[in-house]
Amino acid sequence: MFGAEEVLLPLQRLQQRHDEVAHRDILSFDLYKRLKHMVLHFYKYAGHVEAARQARDDTALRRVLVDSLIICMASANALNLSLGAQIEEQAEFLDIDALANAVAKHVRVGDAYEDALHHLVIIGGRMAKAIESSDHMEDGNPRSEMTRLVPELAIAMLAVCARTGLGLEGEIRARLAGVEGKSIFARLDN
Repeated sequence: MFGAEEVLLPLQRLQQRHDEVAHRDILSFDLYKRLKHMVLHFYKYAGHVEAARQARDDTALRRVLVDSLIICMASANALNLSLGAQIEEQAEFLDIDALANAVAKHVRVGDAYEDALHHLVIIGGRMAKAIESSDHMEDGNPRSEMTRLVPELAIAMLAVCARTGLGLEGEIRARLAGVEGKSIFARLDN
């Protein structure tokens, strides 16, 4: 049995290794540009959720939820933030599925399509505001805002994932491996 940090931190490390192989370009960005890139991902995923909702495509929804979690991990890594340490759930878990189920008890999830879209748009909008405010040199602390918002979005995505099935860690690993398979660097390293 593990706490939330012991469940999520190994997946964050896996995601970091993935970025080192498949996304060297993004890792070369400064923090501001990396976070802007991540916010764009979340809005892209909001569009994918809406497309899945219109088609009532549960497979596409699940794929975008997994991708959203992966980008939450990438964002947390950029911020040097342990997502698990931010989750207030005090129980112990066997794996990420058990963690997602526990989180779902505290985050109301109705329709998975609507809730995924809602969280991606609302929290993503707050992220976009934090990043956009920096462009205007407005008062505020975008790093602090993102440090607060990234775990909030990860928790929301875990809750929605709990409603869409089990096997989350396997899907995360498969998704990362699939992307790495397209990288010339992954082919060279093997």
